[in-house]
Amino acid sequence: MNDLLTLPLEERLELVQTLWDSIAAEQSGPELTDGDRQLIDQRLEAFLADGDPGLDADAALDAIDRSL
Repeated sequence: MNDLLTLPLEERLELVQTLWDSIAAEQSGPELTDGDRQLIDQRLEAFLADGDPGLDADAALDAIDRSL
């Protein structure tokens, strides 16, 4: 691992991109437990019932910038 950290930045970025592409190609995520699925379903139902979509990404980033 330490050898990888000594590679030039461009090579490390290439390596990261290759790793990321290989992960994306698998299109699989971690296995969810029944409890995980229930929690996700509950949160989705609450979100849909609320009807408030929250802030869009730009507004959220602006709010963070203003708080710094």
